[in-house]
Amino acid sequence: MSIVVLDLEWNGAYCKKVNGYFNEIIEIGAVRLADDLTVAERFDAVIRPRVSRKLTHWVTDLTGYTDEQVKAGISFLDAMERLQRFIGEGGATLLTWSTTDLLVLMENCRYYYGDERIPSVTGYLDLQAYAQTRLELGTKQQIGLAKFAELLGMNSDDLALHHAIDDSVLSAAILRRVYHRPSFEAAVRSLDDEFYRRLTFKPTIVKELNDPAVDRKKFVFTCPDCGKRLKETGKWRFFHNQFNSTLQCGVCNTLYHGRVQVRLTYDGPVTKRRLAPKKEKQPEEA
Repeated sequence: MSIVVLDLEWNGAYCKKVNGYFNEIIEIGAVRLADDLTVAERFDAVIRPRVSRKLTHWVTDLTGYTDEQVKAGISFLDAMERLQRFIGEGGATLLTWSTTDLLVLMENCRYYYGDERIPSVTGYLDLQAYAQTRLELGTKQQIGLAKFAELLGMNSDDLALHHAIDDSVLSAAILRRVYHRPSFEAAVRSLDDEFYRRLTFKPTIVKELNDPAVDRKKFVFTCPDCGKRLKETGKWRFFHNQFNSTLQCGVCNTLYHGRVQVRLTYDGPVTKRRLAPKKEKQPEEA
């Protein structure tokens, strides 16, 4: 199974077919890696837009591409056929810098094929998350490709960043610097039905107290000072994406502001709780 590092550039436009915003790919760049993780072969395709005939100023400034350049490109379907030949019959493990490019590729496959599954790809790894984990930087805050290269002391001056092929080359170079075979193999995910369901699942904030996802036991708070159960002085009300209520300790008489947020994720509901002393209103000056 080969490793293919892929990067995309795309143009955002309104699309009648999807009745909303559509990220239309204008370039696919990829490198296939040899066993020693050096670049064995490169793939680059500029794609002729179909949804929007004009690039946004932001995309032109970022990539340097003009309307004339992308109009001279090939169709998305042709580009995908060439990409599949590039990957080969045995399939490949695909790497992208964050899942954003993967989601955009799925979005375009859904538009053109009616199926979001990516042909010829059997495994996937989020290289950004893997690299940040390897450097013990955590994944809460995403680090851009160029910034991460700087952290590693890598020189990318000879690359045209925000061109898909050069970004894929730089991503592959970062992989070589952080690669650890056991952790890499453990991080690769199979592109099965659950993977696609999990990736496309959109978490939601629960807004109704009678929702089955709400565990009312999580709305019980105790006084930080005496440990006694706080009493609700009013109903729990939903605003600012969370349930709110004023609570009072029957022993200390201290008032608290209780906050509970219930977020429905792919793995089930996640509840976050906060308790803070309620600030007294300052008397108005005479």
